[in-house]
Amino acid sequence: MRKSFILIISLTLFLFCQTKLLAQFPYQSTLTSGNEFAQFNSKASVTFDKNGATLTPATGSTTRGFYLNDLAFTVNRGFIIEFDYLMTGGSGFADGLALVLFDGLVTSPQMGSDGSGLGYSYKTSSSGGLSKGFLAVGVDLWGAFKFRRAEKDEYRNGIKNGAANSTLTNPKDNKGAEAKSHVTIRGQGNGSKGYPVLITQSTEDFESRTQLDFSSGKYIAVPAPQETPFNFSLRENKKSNEDDIAATYGHPSYRRVEISMLPGEKNTLKGFYLSVDVLHGSSKSRVIKDYFLPDEASIKYIEATAQNKDIEEVLDLKAPNTFKIGFVASTGGYNQKHIVRNLSLYMPFSPSIRDLFLTDICKDVPTEIDILANSVGFDNNKYQGEGDMHDLGSSDFLDAYSFQFRTLVNGLYEDTAQPYIATTNYGTYEYNPATKKAIFTPKKGVAMPVSDQVFFTIRNKEKVLSDGTNLGSEQFRSNTGTVRLTFGVNCNEVLMVNGNSI
Repeated sequence: MRKSFILIISLTLFLFCQTKLLAQFPYQSTLTSGNEFAQFNSKASVTFDKNGATLTPATGSTTRGFYLNDLAFTVNRGFIIEFDYLMTGGSGFADGLALVLFDGLVTSPQMGSDGSGLGYSYKTSSSGGLSKGFLAVGVDLWGAFKFRRAEKDEYRNGIKNGAANSTLTNPKDNKGAEAKSHVTIRGQGNGSKGYPVLITQSTEDFESRTQLDFSSGKYIAVPAPQETPFNFSLRENKKSNEDDIAATYGHPSYRRVEISMLPGEKNTLKGFYLSVDVLHGSSKSRVIKDYFLPDEASIKYIEATAQNKDIEEVLDLKAPNTFKIGFVASTGGYNQKHIVRNLSLYMPFSPSIRDLFLTDICKDVPTEIDILANSVGFDNNKYQGEGDMHDLGSSDFLDAYSFQFRTLVNGLYEDTAQPYIATTNYGTYEYNPATKKAIFTPKKGVAMPVSDQVFFTIRNKEKVLSDGTNLGSEQFRSNTGTVRLTFGVNCNEVLMVNGNSI
């Protein structure tokens, strides 16, 4: 009887922990307050204010970061992470920032190397990388995060600068290798071993990309991530000012990174399809497409054991049971301010929401909004590298009656008391689940601003899969979508000429 009692308690606690863990989806934060976050070890802390989380100020030789200590999540269902970032101010403009994933059981994680290590990789055999790191998505303006470092006081594995085992193209720097503005993925590592470069793609040179071949340890050619070539810098502002510090969607300096880790299989191996999209200004480019990362495998890579000594190593990849996420950034001889903000974390196969930006809205009469025009739902959770998930969904799978308006209060998203009604200082938004549309009614007697906005979420229709997963549950509620109205004229004003309306 006692054993049965203990078993019941243990099972109850297990289920409670799992429920608590998964109940954190979806997660959103503007990153304007640091109350929810823990700091990585550094001499100074990340600062949080109205502009977001400033990872580094525009000062040299600085490495800082933070992580979500109370948000560990399981890996079996995958995840999607989105965040805005800005690189501004400074001189020379270096180095970059990274989103990092590490083992959720680590309670006091140590940050990795400064400078070109971006706070993730190791520096030497006596200066380790991020504690039990699993993955880093480096947004690397300077471009050195991907390279094999070979200096007396700093050496790490990577792509040899100009070496024959690299398929990087079009040399640009004075050392004979293309360098800047790369999105680089480094893999699993701990201490002074591992963290190999898995794949890298330039955003300024569409043809410059390479990835690690797991069977040989060399770098090989990569198919293009999309059909249409792109050419943009990871930083837009070429001056030392911070005039673009408040850049939002549509501004040339606006950048948003979307990282999806979708569970799937390839060649009988289970793992994740990793894709990275970058929204720049108002255009989106797929920079990394469906890179398959097995959750358990042995891979070859070339390890750096000294300044000029390389050996072939075998790295045993194994995804931890839970992840924690963090952000790190670094500067070196050159510097810039690194800011992240508007973080979202949600489940794959939750409804795919794309923001709705409408212009020339009447200031004085109601406007009908097709609020779900850019949204789709899902009725299955199968993905085998088919490209953009949004294209795999359908509006038919959205539960129109699960719609929920949200507003932004003191930097935090809050559900409105009445799910179908949202009120701002400038009017009222009312959603009709029967028509799947909303009506905006301007507030009378108020000077209208340039724009007004509200937010919303929605769920899939109920669909219980063979493994018991319900795609219509709250765990699969969508990311928060934005509806922004930019106002035009007073539509009730009639222009009179010689006593006649025209």
